[in-house]
Amino acid sequence: MPFDVGIDIGGTNTKIGVVDAQGRVVARRRIATQAGRGPRKALDRVAEAVKLLAATRRVRSLGVGIAGLVDTATGVVRVPPNLPGWHGFAVGDFLAKATGLETRCTNDVNAVTLGEWLHGAGLGCRDLFCLTLGTGVGGGAIVAGKLLLGANDAAGELGHTVIFGNGLPCRCGGVGCLERYVGSDYIVQRARQRVRAQKQRVRSHRHQVEMFGGPGAEKPSVLVDLTGRGRPRLSVKEVGRAARDGDPLALELVREVGEYVGIALVNVVALLDPERIVIGGGVSGLGPPLLDAARRTVMRRGQIFTGRRLRIVLSQLGGDAGVIGASRLAGQLGPA
Repeated sequence: MPFDVGIDIGGTNTKIGVVDAQGRVVARRRIATQAGRGPRKALDRVAEAVKLLAATRRVRSLGVGIAGLVDTATGVVRVPPNLPGWHGFAVGDFLAKATGLETRCTNDVNAVTLGEWLHGAGLGCRDLFCLTLGTGVGGGAIVAGKLLLGANDAAGELGHTVIFGNGLPCRCGGVGCLERYVGSDYIVQRARQRVRAQKQRVRSHRHQVEMFGGPGAEKPSVLVDLTGRGRPRLSVKEVGRAARDGDPLALELVREVGEYVGIALVNVVALLDPERIVIGGGVSGLGPPLLDAARRTVMRRGQIFTGRRLRIVLSQLGGDAGVIGASRLAGQLGPA
């Protein structure tokens, strides 16, 4: 049985998987990217891991997903956000020579999109949009059964579309970007701000009689125990757990994130008319409260007419989506 290898290169870790024809990861490795050592040293280690995994199997091709803008024809990565010194490096050529395998490269979210389309939550769709929510926010699209790349291999960058014209500054240099409101770092930042505000309200009204139901009656969020000096670092995972347990402060925050996501998806629906939208990435772990809020916003603000085919769902492949999708690049993009 022939296999293909998929690689998902991130700023911190690189995931490598051998994938069979049914989209199952049959062997895997996870290594530290060590991106700061430069692309050659980092990719030498990746190539060695690939050769070890492929030693006892008939491997046809190698596919790579990388955060950043990637020239799919040449395998050159451009402005990767978490890979300092990698701009302009020909990742595809390097790995092809190092492994002896036909190698194709694309943006990491394009790889996730292919994975979900071919083997996950987007299976059977002709028109699909995939949104990934994490430290960064990315998007990818299947249009009329084909991966949408754009004139510059830069299509689908939903994270840096604007949802507030005079909004907060984003790390990309713009203002009001979706990523600035739903990226994981910013969600945690807002959670900390709201916990501090709640603490202040409770202190300011500590003598208020609770029977009147004012701020003095407010119960501290469970997130209070996860903030402050000497306490565990608050993360999106804890915010999601608290929201699913009904914590009012966490639930309000997650619903707000879902609404921002929904605003962006209203624009996706208007532009691309997908039949399905898949939401993945670490922030999607916020779960049903996030998904429900995004759906409500799309239904309320979008052009939803009787008979319109549109479903918004969570990822099925989770952390394997990028590896599985990358393994399919040779078949989808053609020979290198």
